[in-house]
Amino acid sequence: MLRVNPDVVWVDGDDEVRLYHPGTGEFQTLNATAARIWRRLATGADIDDVVRDLAVEFEAQDEHDRRMIDRDVRQFVADLGELGMLGTGLAAEPGR
Repeated sequence: MLRVNPDVVWVDGDDEVRLYHPGTGEFQTLNATAARIWRRLATGADIDDVVRDLAVEFEAQDEHDRRMIDRDVRQFVADLGELGMLGTGLAAEPGR
């Protein structure tokens, strides 16, 4: 299962999440939508659950809208995986 890399330090703000990977020096600030995805992954949700939740939240009107959300979420997750922010370890707690 995909998890937040336990080495990543992250701080949950009102409308954003800030990430720092001490091993790579990578720093990211996630906007409100990306922060929603991150929070769901951090609590153990899988990608399909995240996509389904966002489709409801953003009132996807049809299958095309749902496919776009699915594509965007999967690309975001892949990008964070390439940066070492996500992996298969234990989840880190905010502010760690």
